[in-house]
Amino acid sequence: MDRMHDELLRLNGNGSNSKEGMVVSSDDDDAWETVGRKNKSAIMRTQSFVPSDLSAIFGGKLQSVVKAAGNKASATVQPFLLLHLDIFPDAVQTLDDALHLFSTPESLEGYRTTAGKAGVVTARKSFKIHELSKIMILHLKRFSYGNRGCTKLYKPLHFPLELVLNRDLLSSPSSEGRRYELVATITHHGSGPSRGHYTADAKRDGGQWLRFDDGHVMPINVNKVLHNPAYILFYKQV
Repeated sequence: MDRMHDELLRLNGNGSNSKEGMVVSSDDDDAWETVGRKNKSAIMRTQSFVPSDLSAIFGGKLQSVVKAAGNKASATVQPFLLLHLDIFPDAVQTLDDALHLFSTPESLEGYRTTAGKAGVVTARKSFKIHELSKIMILHLKRFSYGNRGCTKLYKPLHFPLELVLNRDLLSSPSSEGRRYELVATITHHGSGPSRGHYTADAKRDGGQWLRFDDGHVMPINVNKVLHNPAYILFYKQV
């Protein structure tokens, strides 16, 4: 996705190298203080990238918030083209579970701050969706890397035809644009990331699902789509 974004910018004369079209960080001087839920304040910084035809469709924004003991929360808004979801824990059995885990705060070890209470402090980091994309790409992390190399996770994960994002996933409590419909999936067949085969299932305007397998295109029942061990999900905003 990043490569396609960069190439589109170069075609339009908006980028000369792989880094130019991606994230442009704001200066610390551009940070401002915001007041959010329950009148809690945070220091906000924004990152952006040069828009392309690709980001206009798949692009959204994430807000990461770091809360450190004795300091004001620090929030950064940054762009995304897809979301990476951890499905390894046993508690993750559905797409909703994976999205909940994505937004669950995690502890930061050895976090060091220079503002407020200086030094190494206890901190927690969390992600919220700040701006929704028109088509949301959800990457299910089926490959894990460890001492034994790469292994693939074959576990089934339930994902719905219609997805309504929980308000807890959003940085603002707005209810607009939270409803999505499944329009395509990609499945990896094989045991490792450097080998195997990919197929795609996609929904036509009339509601019929088709499976794309190299040069073969065939109708497929929607139940087979939903019971496939999908690797990537495409949801279109309703």
